[in-house]
Amino acid sequence: MNLLQLQRKFNTHEKCLLHLEKVRWNGVPVCPYCNEDERIYERKKEYRYHCNNCNKDFSVLVDTIFEDTKLDLTIWFYMIALMCNAPMGISAKELSRDLGISYKTAWYSAMRVRCAMLDQADLLEGIVEFDETYIGGKPRKPNIIVPINSPVLCRVENKRGRGTKKIPVVGAVSRGKSGEVTTKIIEKLTTRNLLAMLKKYVKEDEALVITDEFPSYRAFDKVVEHMTINHKEAFAKGIIHTNTIEGFWSILKDGIRGSYNAISKKYLPFYLAEYSFKYNRRNRRTESFKEFIGNAVAEEKCLVKYKPKKDVKKLAYFRKRRVRV
Repeated sequence: MNLLQLQRKFNTHEKCLLHLEKVRWNGVPVCPYCNEDERIYERKKEYRYHCNNCNKDFSVLVDTIFEDTKLDLTIWFYMIALMCNAPMGISAKELSRDLGISYKTAWYSAMRVRCAMLDQADLLEGIVEFDETYIGGKPRKPNIIVPINSPVLCRVENKRGRGTKKIPVVGAVSRGKSGEVTTKIIEKLTTRNLLAMLKKYVKEDEALVITDEFPSYRAFDKVVEHMTINHKEAFAKGIIHTNTIEGFWSILKDGIRGSYNAISKKYLPFYLAEYSFKYNRRNRRTESFKEFIGNAVAEEKCLVKYKPKKDVKKLAYFRKRRVRV
């Protein structure tokens, strides 16, 4: 949805509320505290409801990313549209300038939006590519060593890829126009951890997995059809390549460098969720706003009140629940 359509359809706070009620309840309000849909009475002109079962008031914003917000919902909807329509990402500073809100408000609200982008598609099938990448800035200084019995300093460049101190991220993507991607931070790229990710996100009986020759991938031969490509010899041999997932890594890293410059390890899972969400909807970008609203009011919650805190790196993706529209 572009901004002109958004302005025509959701130009008031009340219209936004009514739309959220339609998506979440489809005309039948349900109490978020006791999950009852009977004995619910509307408080006219307040857009709130009272449940006589638990004797509590509630609105459609309870248990959503909009709960306890002081921002007008029109600003939220504009923010969601801007983030969904920016395939390479949009910084909190830019959101602050475009929406006329403070930087802190823009950052915190954008993080809530990323929380609602956490979803998990169906199990990957067909030709599936597995690969890992390493995210983190370049070291400020190269390593400098002094050889024994030599007055000459040797300048050794810091390692790239495997063996660095950067954050390892593993991704799996199915090929095709509608192919979807799944990403996950794995601190130790062991055979056990990679097998666990394979079994969780890939339909083993209906998939052909392609990887490079990293030793930890060898155990894939026992559970799924597995082929490898030796990047020292060639980047592709017919259908045997990992160019699709490499393309996603390029989008991710270019977006981080161009829009965010640097991000912390603590909140990296949310940025991965943002780029995965938009990549999985790259061929139906006009529907991403509608799908996002469904995620925002879904009952499954990744965090309490969508607040990104505590041990975020252990955040597990969940399967989104279908929401009535």
